[in-house]
Amino acid sequence: MRDIYHNIKVTQMLSPVVATTTKTSATVDLKGFDSAVITFDIGQSGDTLSGSVYWTLAILHSDDDSSYSAVVAAELSNGANSVVVDSASLDETAHNFGYVGSKRYLRATATPSGTHTNGTPMGIVAVRGTPSYMPAM
Repeated sequence: MRDIYHNIKVTQMLSPVVATTTKTSATVDLKGFDSAVITFDIGQSGDTLSGSVYWTLAILHSDDDSSYSAVVAAELSNGANSVVVDSASLDETAHNFGYVGSKRYLRATATPSGTHTNGTPMGIVAVRGTPSYMPAM
């Protein structure tokens, strides 16, 4: 069957916002799911991105929803534990992190470096898949 609709659950972790400061998403609980992708949807930056003005996108995980640590590259299917958005070719893009770790809770962070005056539009969503019980909606 070609029905992905009943096999995933999409959750907005950070409502779309024009950001100039660090943004930390809401938590997503992976209980009942065996796979997850976190997507940062980055819009066109109002600031000129460069080696000194950029965003670092990263995923954090936790067993207890209290103490979070950075996810290491081996626990992400994209092979990198962060993405640096430092040029116009990297904004206006969806950056995906496929989580393959074993912890229950995930959060996402977008951290600016340098001076961000006009901001960058962004939102973050989680797509949980491979549910223990279907439909996953």
